[in-house]
Amino acid sequence: MRIGLISADFAPNVGGVAAHVVELGKALALAGHEVHVITLPLGEMRQKHATWEGMQVHRPAIPKGKPIYSWLLGRWLRKFLKATPLDILHVHGLRPLEATRGLNTPVVFTNHTSGFLRRIEKGKQELLKMASRLQHVKHVLAPSDQLCEATRTTGYAGPVDFIPNGVDIERFQPRPSMLREKWSVSEKEIIVLLARRLVDKNGVVIFAEATSALKDLPVKIVFAGDGPEKDRVTAILKENGMHDKALFLGNVPNPQMPEIYNAADISVLPSYMEATSITGLESMACGVPLVGTNVGGIPVLIDEGKTGFIVPPGNPEELGRQMHTLAHDPELRRSMGAQARKKASTEFSWEKIAARTVEIYTACL
Repeated sequence: MRIGLISADFAPNVGGVAAHVVELGKALALAGHEVHVITLPLGEMRQKHATWEGMQVHRPAIPKGKPIYSWLLGRWLRKFLKATPLDILHVHGLRPLEATRGLNTPVVFTNHTSGFLRRIEKGKQELLKMASRLQHVKHVLAPSDQLCEATRTTGYAGPVDFIPNGVDIERFQPRPSMLREKWSVSEKEIIVLLARRLVDKNGVVIFAEATSALKDLPVKIVFAGDGPEKDRVTAILKENGMHDKALFLGNVPNPQMPEIYNAADISVLPSYMEATSITGLESMACGVPLVGTNVGGIPVLIDEGKTGFIVPPGNPEELGRQMHTLAHDPELRRSMGAQARKKASTEFSWEKIAARTVEIYTACL
């Protein structure tokens, strides 16, 4: 098939949507499809056209501000599709969606983010606006049942299907890591990893409060990510006496993440809103057990008591209790980590996710 993936968020950006589009595109290309990615000049990747990771990547220089972004992208797409006809357009995120109206090419839309949930909470007017934006879409996909249901709430009449995020099980697999030595972490210390942007929806403040439950254990709290909540997190860690046990890495490029996961003993997802968490999947593929909240797509990842523990969102006491349970029991961590790796390999490889996505494309044709 000749497939167009359209996203304002792509490499070299870090984050869930960018990672999803990159990995889905790579898996589709490996399966023999012709993949064109239409995105923006981002970071150091600004070429108008380049072959990258088996994909044809197009980066028209279009301002991101609306409504000019939608108008210019729509005009660019009409011209592009005349020269390069595609079988399907797969839009990721709301920003590019309006530009795909009236193109005579079937449009699939993946509803990725919690921003959509915030929009529909605004009430009837926002629901009508969302329904209008989705009107030309043939099929909606979402990486959590919560986002699927939110899409239906708008009144969208087309098919809506849950397809989770995936993980590269070759790149993310259990391997030795040199980082423990680099960070001066002893063999007895347990590394608890929070690989998240430090923003409110990711529950990072709750996590900081929950770390006080680990005071009696030899732990290192590693933050891989940055954001506006860092100062608040730092203040809480100073208050509860855990700041000296914390290590802030800032934003970490995804190619460096496998070694970080392999240095970790526990990975935590304290979110208020979440799809099938990519950092959760990457942790699992590296054999790291999870402690995550009962929101969005996180329960799809965690088999309670087998690959990790599920806790209520916004509850630092319960989060701390389950982190302590895992930190205190090395055999339980090993057992859960092995089960997590098995689950990631059998259910969430990008090869499987790409094949399921192609089934949707075929139905649209």
